[in-house]
Amino acid sequence: MLEAAFVLPRWLKNPHLQTLGAAVPLFAPPRSHAVPAEDLRIPLPEGGRLHARAWWCDGKKPVVVILHGIGGSSESSYVVRAAVAIHRAGYHVVRLDLRGAGESIPDAPSLYHAGLSQDLDVVVEFLARDARVRDVSVLGFSGGGAISLKRAGQWGARVPASVRSVVSVSAPLDYTRVAPWMDRLARIPYRFHVLRGLSRGARAFALRHPERAPYRATDVRRMSSFRHYDSTVIVPMHGFSDVDAYYSQASAGPWLSHIEVPTLVVHADDDPMVPGFTVRPWLTTASSSVEQVMSAHGGHIGWVSGFDESSWIDGWATQRALAFLRKHAPV
Repeated sequence: MLEAAFVLPRWLKNPHLQTLGAAVPLFAPPRSHAVPAEDLRIPLPEGGRLHARAWWCDGKKPVVVILHGIGGSSESSYVVRAAVAIHRAGYHVVRLDLRGAGESIPDAPSLYHAGLSQDLDVVVEFLARDARVRDVSVLGFSGGGAISLKRAGQWGARVPASVRSVVSVSAPLDYTRVAPWMDRLARIPYRFHVLRGLSRGARAFALRHPERAPYRATDVRRMSSFRHYDSTVIVPMHGFSDVDAYYSQASAGPWLSHIEVPTLVVHADDDPMVPGFTVRPWLTTASSSVEQVMSAHGGHIGWVSGFDESSWIDGWATQRALAFLRKHAPV
């Protein structure tokens, strides 16, 4: 495990201020990146489609698929900023809406959950068939990072031929610890932000697909906790026996020891949403294919060092992700 220093002004070391930076819509994208995006429609085996937004480069290049966090979408500020940096580095970039998130709601057969990793196979196979794509890498933020890590572990030695690398940033590895942590009184601001996104998506899904939703749109108008949301929406929709079983089965931590594709885990110990003490135990049992970079500061998807464009687009975590991509999936 590499303990790496994230150098920043003292007044920016507050983890809550760092975490706020992930949500602030600055430079998402910057005016200097006026690149047209292509809308992708990715068919699912059981019917329906996933939606994504692609920025293409000239020629046959590696593509990086970016997965948003729980309650987010392909338009989340941190996703767009990372996509700008990666596209500027010469990679094709695809920003994915997980099923039932963002633009995927109209065509979704169900809502995604924290451990629903099989859709990543569909995305990889779809992109690998594109003549513009040489190979595929995955970059997941927060819950999207956990989904990416879980799928990498499930692949084991049977990694799809096109996949070169996986990167996770601020990923929760153990929902049995993170979910109760987030439901604490002190986490209200973060819980409100994430639950607002989840509730908005769940309401839209129920209104669009009432026959597929085991709840009413009014049932998710005011969600008091993650446990409340998960027991109302996720457990009955996906057939888990109860919330605790869902948290256990969704967690990526137990899968890290099975990973054989080159993988990078980036995390900050002071992450107020996914604290380091919930992550480190699983990293000690991770396979040798998993590189680990831990910083003392950085918050949750933060690592903001200033207020100029470079500080937001070419941030500390993004630069480490890019260095890893260049090593395993060079342009």
